[in-house]
Amino acid sequence: MPAGWSKYRIFMADSGLQQQLDEVRALLGRARELFGDNPIEPPLDIAPDPESARTWLL
Repeated sequence: MPAGWSKYRIFMADSGLQQQLDEVRALLGRARELFGDNPIEPPLDIAPDPESARTWLL
């Protein structure tokens, strides 16, 4: 393989990922136009367990 092949492959992968991300953002924008930011109210009874963060604090 040519010397610059790996850089080319990385560039093409990044380019493809960027293209997919742009498409997802466009679809999300269209969905927000159709349905608004919160099409349904978020549940109020879901909350993190206050004790769960303590295990990460040393």
